[in-house]
Amino acid sequence: MDPVSNPYAPGAGLRPPELAGRDREIEGFAILRRRAQRGLSSRSIVMSGLRGVGKTVLLNELASSAGREGWIVGKVEADRSTGRRDFREQVAGTMNRALREARGSWEVAGKLRRALATFKSFSLKTDPSGGLAIGVEIDPEHGRGDTGSLETDLTDLALDLAAAATELGTGVALFVDELQDLTALELAAICQACHEAGQRDAAFYVVGAGLPSLPGALADARSYAERLFDYWSVDALSVAAATQAITKPAEAAAVHWDAGAVAVLVDSSAGYPYFLQEFAKATWDFAPGPRITADDAMAGILVGTASLDRGFFTSRWERATPAERDYMRAMAADQDGPSQSGEIARRLGKRSTSVGPTRAGLIHKGLVYPPEHGLIAFTVPGMANFISRQPIS
Repeated sequence: MDPVSNPYAPGAGLRPPELAGRDREIEGFAILRRRAQRGLSSRSIVMSGLRGVGKTVLLNELASSAGREGWIVGKVEADRSTGRRDFREQVAGTMNRALREARGSWEVAGKLRRALATFKSFSLKTDPSGGLAIGVEIDPEHGRGDTGSLETDLTDLALDLAAAATELGTGVALFVDELQDLTALELAAICQACHEAGQRDAAFYVVGAGLPSLPGALADARSYAERLFDYWSVDALSVAAATQAITKPAEAAAVHWDAGAVAVLVDSSAGYPYFLQEFAKATWDFAPGPRITADDAMAGILVGTASLDRGFFTSRWERATPAERDYMRAMAADQDGPSQSGEIARRLGKRSTSVGPTRAGLIHKGLVYPPEHGLIAFTVPGMANFISRQPIS
């Protein structure tokens, strides 16, 4: 069939044509917004799951829904790279854009003026040159957002932005992707801001997404974090939702998927949205159409798997050192795991203490995570099968 008309969209953070199986999360955030408009408080939200389950897509969908309702919306992606951008700088940058839009929609007066003044104080600690100007002459609010302590300053900014938003009949939401990549101090600052906002019924919310280790990282940063957020586990799609994700986009093009073809794709993808999109795209390009058969699906899966091997999996495999690859090979014996850390050391013929730095390096790179004490698992579904296809050097 015509690849130009292919409706499937595999890619990092790309919204699929049919966002199936996420109605509960979308409605949950809609309830938060409606409660905020009535002056009722809710907890901020933390979404966690493996890579490829669509956390970023869902995060973007929620951010868009808040933006459509006139909320002050900021979005950042946490950075763990060597030359990482400071979280304060990222917040200042995204809120600069959000406040520029707000300034164009509302009169700069009352609590909005104070929020802009606090933001200026906050941003000057990031860029003393004043490069993060919001397009309006306003003096910084001395004593608010300017202490240099991220925990104190982010809280000041959150409360003043929320006060302005409430006066304007809206709210504030800061969306943070890859939240587990923030430092402990940065996570603590988020917890503190959300804690203060909740105690004061202020309409400031953080919506974060990250790996399954994220709830534990937040708990380490602040002991009360387990009571501070609504924790949503984002997992693979159900059979019904995966079927909808495959078939509904094709209906608009008068293309029909045989039940057997759908079953093959759902089973091979294990319901993971990224894999579904990759396999469905390859199948569409292979099939003569307008009917897609199980044989077409099998051919598409072979092409899709090769594409995943070249990009999705290989990009992670190549980031690992030889010692880290050996560690992951030992994990792969347990398929997608989890594996016992002590057993991995035994398979490698080493003491647990000697492989500790290797394990820590893999965790830092986001290739594995500890689901609980003494266990380790891949952050990417299907990684074990990929490793089994790699030659041993």
